[in-house]
Amino acid sequence: MWNPRPLSATLLAVLLTFALLPSQALAQEDWKLHKDTEGIQLYTREVPGQVLKNFRGVMQIDAPLRQVAAMLADVPAMPEWFFMLKESRFIKGEHVDDSYVYLAMKGIWPVSPRDVIVHVKVRQDPVTLTIHADVESEEGILPRQEGFVRLPSMRAKWRLTPVNPQHTEVEISGSADPGGMIPLAIANFAVTVLPEQTLKKMRVHLARPEYKDLKIIYAKNPKLRELAERMTFP
Repeated sequence: MWNPRPLSATLLAVLLTFALLPSQALAQEDWKLHKDTEGIQLYTREVPGQVLKNFRGVMQIDAPLRQVAAMLADVPAMPEWFFMLKESRFIKGEHVDDSYVYLAMKGIWPVSPRDVIVHVKVRQDPVTLTIHADVESEEGILPRQEGFVRLPSMRAKWRLTPVNPQHTEVEISGSADPGGMIPLAIANFAVTVLPEQTLKKMRVHLARPEYKDLKIIYAKNPKLRELAERMTFP
């Protein structure tokens, strides 16, 4: 049994890295279903004192936990499926499960592109085998990049829960300070369209050969093999 110490996103990563939302914990029952489309449930909830709503996305994927975890931890490939993500790369960290990642997001006119450095820690529940990826921004790791507005703060969570040996539930949630004024239309886009499109693209990307035959992805990034060896899968 893998020792569940803090262990990426995402990776995800890290869908909620760029969600333009206030950070505040609310009760689970405050969530309201915003949209249910193509097997993806998007929830929103009011945040007292804030104009913007918080959100959460949930979907089930026809793939085993090991396969989904490997894809999310493949940080360099994230721009291929993470909607509006321009660049993602490891900055430092001996192990994938406790690392620092640079993320750069494309801008939507008239809003400038955003970027952030995040500290990613991954852990696994020894009983349910659910994998939790906790993502939080940190300053002082990398100088600010020309042409990008650095997010002052960001928190995100990914949760991968095995439904059975061949199916996995994926859940994302989080919050961020966008760093400056954002038009309401673009903020609402981040709350709804961005997570929906990301989850859809994630499902398609997961069907690629390298995530079905993990020998391919492990050969490209041996650290992903090390991560898998410290986990338990159904």
